[in-house]
Amino acid sequence: MRRTRRAVPSAVMLPAMILSAVLMPVAEGPAWSDAPDPAPVRIGAQAQRNEGLTVVEVRSGTLSRVLPALARVMPDDSRVVHIRPAGSGKVLSVAVMAGQHVARNATLLQYLDHSLHVARLQATQMQAALDAAVAARDEAAAAWRRGRDLSGSTVSAGEVRRRLAVLQEAQNTVVARQADVGTMTHRFREEFNSVTERDGTDETSTLLSPVEGTVQTVAASVAGDVSPGQDVMTVVDLSLVWIVSDLPPQDAARVVVGGRQETRIGDRRLLSRIGTVDGMAAPATGLVRVISAVPNPDGDLRPGMMVDTELETDERASGLLVPTEAVQRVAGRDVVFVRTAPDMFRPVPVTLGLESGGSTVVLSGLAAGQSIAAHGSFALKSMLLLSALGGD
Repeated sequence: MRRTRRAVPSAVMLPAMILSAVLMPVAEGPAWSDAPDPAPVRIGAQAQRNEGLTVVEVRSGTLSRVLPALARVMPDDSRVVHIRPAGSGKVLSVAVMAGQHVARNATLLQYLDHSLHVARLQATQMQAALDAAVAARDEAAAAWRRGRDLSGSTVSAGEVRRRLAVLQEAQNTVVARQADVGTMTHRFREEFNSVTERDGTDETSTLLSPVEGTVQTVAASVAGDVSPGQDVMTVVDLSLVWIVSDLPPQDAARVVVGGRQETRIGDRRLLSRIGTVDGMAAPATGLVRVISAVPNPDGDLRPGMMVDTELETDERASGLLVPTEAVQRVAGRDVVFVRTAPDMFRPVPVTLGLESGGSTVVLSGLAAGQSIAAHGSFALKSMLLLSALGGD
């Protein structure tokens, strides 16, 4: 009689069969309360490393629900400097372009300052008027002294008094001319020279950057005209920037001012505090603006970037905190694997509360200080299910 050979699964088919068995609904078996407590799962040190298994300690704490949002990077309005010339004239050179990083006191633009030319002429005229007034006063003083010395002989007392009045008037004129020169000197020192502008020995004025930052806009070109107060450039200090989220009013009402905010830039996570929540929605969009100030010493955050962020809300819960990835679903129950030995993990059913930001509140089933499997706990679930199916 011929015997029939039993087919043996190939090595290629075996992992697929195991995975299918793990994922089959029947694998979870009866409800946890109706089944005997499952045996602990044993996993060696090398297998733990292969699965990337990590172990964390259960701790007490308070968890706040976070609100995920799409945000944009904006410059801090208080750090945006508008560069405006004090005079009027023709642009001689533009030393920077939009997006360029500049140092403090770096040259931005030079222009032929017609106002400076007029001011220098006025200063020359005022100085000449002062010199003339001083000369007239000195002459009046000399005449008065001669009259005083000759009073009662060749010069009458009335003449002495007249010469004194002339001297006093000449002195008043000197004071007025000195005030004119002082005003012009102040103009040169404060108006034509400031943290954003410096005048040259000729009629050229140079616009400077008062901060280290980035040129945001340039609104001038060579041979173009500039006038006092014209906004020819803006320079923004990006060492601190705003993360701005536009939220529906019902979501904005849940956000906590001073609450925690976490922004993701690639693999980096930037922590900040929620600074302001606008009191009313923007008429154009119906959304409420939420602002958080974030240090940006490396300049990685640039205005206009879109970033993912999470905002803390007023919904909170207290209890034992575990990583959300530590919780697995087995036999209709939420389970956490508690380490009982270096290579042994016991599945423990838990009751869960609030889940937010990668953490979950456990209301019952665990105790503070216990060590549990976090990343890689799905491998323990798979081994538990295979064991329930009679696997090795």
